[in-house]
Amino acid sequence: MNEAEAASRAAELRETINRHAHLYYVLDAPEIDDAAYDALYRELQTLEEQYPHLRTPDSPTHRVGGAPLEGFTQVRHLEPMLSLANARNEEELLAWDQRNRRLLEARGLGDERLRYVVEPKIDGLAISLTYRDGVFAVGATRGNGEVGEDVTANLRTVGSIPLRLLTGDAPPVVEVRGEVYLPLAAFRRLNEQRIAAGLPAFVNPRNSAAGSIRQLDPRLAAARPLDVWCYAVGYSEGLDLRDHTSALEWLRAAGFKVNPGIVTVNGIEDVAAAARSWEERRAELDYDIDGAVVKVDAFALQRALGSVAHDPRWAIAFKFAPSTMTTRLHSIEVNVGRTGVLTPFAVLEPVFVGGVTVERATLHNEDDIRRKDIRPGDDVIVQRAGDVIPQVVGPVTTGEAEDGEGRRESREARHAALPEWSMPRSCPACGSETVRETGEVAVRCPNRSCPAQLIESIKHFVSKGAMDIEGIGDETVALLHEQGLIENVADLYGLERDHFVRLEAGRVVALPGFGGKTRRGDGGELELAEAKRADKVLAAIEQSKQRPFARVLFALGIRHVGGVTAQALVERYPSMDALLEAGAEDLAEVPGIGPVVAEAVTQFLGDEHNRETVEKLRAAGVRLVEESPARAEGPLTGSTFVLTGRLPNLTRSQAQELIEAAGGKVSSSVSRATDYVVAGEDPGSKLDKASSLGVAVIDEVELLELTGGEGEAQQDGQLSLP
Repeated sequence: MNEAEAASRAAELRETINRHAHLYYVLDAPEIDDAAYDALYRELQTLEEQYPHLRTPDSPTHRVGGAPLEGFTQVRHLEPMLSLANARNEEELLAWDQRNRRLLEARGLGDERLRYVVEPKIDGLAISLTYRDGVFAVGATRGNGEVGEDVTANLRTVGSIPLRLLTGDAPPVVEVRGEVYLPLAAFRRLNEQRIAAGLPAFVNPRNSAAGSIRQLDPRLAAARPLDVWCYAVGYSEGLDLRDHTSALEWLRAAGFKVNPGIVTVNGIEDVAAAARSWEERRAELDYDIDGAVVKVDAFALQRALGSVAHDPRWAIAFKFAPSTMTTRLHSIEVNVGRTGVLTPFAVLEPVFVGGVTVERATLHNEDDIRRKDIRPGDDVIVQRAGDVIPQVVGPVTTGEAEDGEGRRESREARHAALPEWSMPRSCPACGSETVRETGEVAVRCPNRSCPAQLIESIKHFVSKGAMDIEGIGDETVALLHEQGLIENVADLYGLERDHFVRLEAGRVVALPGFGGKTRRGDGGELELAEAKRADKVLAAIEQSKQRPFARVLFALGIRHVGGVTAQALVERYPSMDALLEAGAEDLAEVPGIGPVVAEAVTQFLGDEHNRETVEKLRAAGVRLVEESPARAEGPLTGSTFVLTGRLPNLTRSQAQELIEAAGGKVSSSVSRATDYVVAGEDPGSKLDKASSLGVAVIDEVELLELTGGEGEAQQDGQLSLP
């Protein structure tokens, strides 16, 4: 290939790779797999190494990050990046609208129809992207609104930022406004990696995104899974746009990632409804938002309204309840789970976070507490992770706060004087000495008769994903154990009506929440005529005896054995007797099992107490044998699937049933024998392994297309696939 041919091929490769990057990062609709993309990229890289002058500013090879910078230079924005005034409730939003209407009326525009654009207020780092003749030239932070920092080299590494505009008639100059953010799933994985490497975890996605963009070494920014939402056109030459809606349409056409949930509405009542809709969906998003941004749509009206100080009159931020707050940590307590793991949790001074009052929060484990240096008595930052599960982010050790008697004191001095917390050496439920196995983070209670473990194991046994015994929830399990009626899962099958409700000395005696009605018999004696709840519970217990053996195995609560793993074991060992006879080496050979799971199964079934429980279940008539029906034949016959992440509509069992009904098989781990990985939100390490092995990754929609099924949304919440 001569130089002219190389130049032609390089130009073709740049256009092709940039198009595929847009399909992948912006539209989430890739046309080629990673291997094909990498081959194109390597070809371009080779050409640019042979002919360095062929490398252009829009070359995809710039995304990997260049040499470290000595520092950031300042950039004056072509048009100021103004801040936004806030409305914290609908009354303030209405007042903003009324002020604008009065101002427009005073300027002879009172009859103009007002339309509004409502978009999410991304909690990230505001940036400006300047394109000259269609090529990305300068990227800058907002700074003080007039002057920002030149972070072009770092922004080039963000895959969803186009290096060249896709539009054929690019304007001479256009400045695009956006927000760089870190997806929540990526943020969690990044923190897991940092903790494993002995590095401190990032406090929140916004700080980690901002810190990533302000790295002097662009290679560090390239290693962070950053993304961007673009939401406005600032300064431009040669663009003729009449309103903000048109600007968003132009941004999409030019290759920018624009949030698909942005809506245009008429009337301030519809604005409030749209903003509340964003707040309701807040917990479902894979990015942090702290409000909704409301903008007058027409540019002519925006100009008429103008700005006051640093805020435009034509836009306002409708702020949501904060998802992080500071409060006092009173104490650290410990729960004991069904496998004996001791899990610490924070007891807090009640604080309103993300729309709810929080008094308890997750602390994960002892190492996490030590790493964050959290001590009882600290003022701590509390965050509703994904606006659902409260967690303690870390202590606040700056500034002053009031002590218990109203005096001001230094938080730093108080923190230093507080004793460090450590996991109790004895189980808080049974007093047994706790253990921590080598290489494990978890501290455990080794006593299998520990009452806390027994209660949690029974809760798991009766749960929907296991034996699905309707009418026995957490409170009922605790009540039955407290009354001495159940000590393990097998005792459920010995329950009788009299245990719940009975007649004593002519009156009804019942457990709390249960009851019955009496009547006179033929001989005039008083008898129990009706005990609806007790009868329903007993019927549900009886019905559970017919659950498939794989469900029973999962319900036993063996460490590392989820629903998919239990199914894999049952396919190889279709009876409890066969499973009891199998050794760890035999079990490890089952596809998707491995030595760790095999050892956990043999340890559980080798325990005398657990063997007694199994035999009691057998005597009660619980199904411990799986009849092996012929596997369904269908379009997926011969294909193996792995499920990972949280799917939008399907639960784990629904997805598995669809696959198996179409003839496919579901495995618990990714290997070269895996044909498809079905990935949802927060997929974890299985997705990485699929990529490294070249296994096809599909989403829920593609799964439904393969199976010909129609998924149904779970009514009581989604399940997370491990």
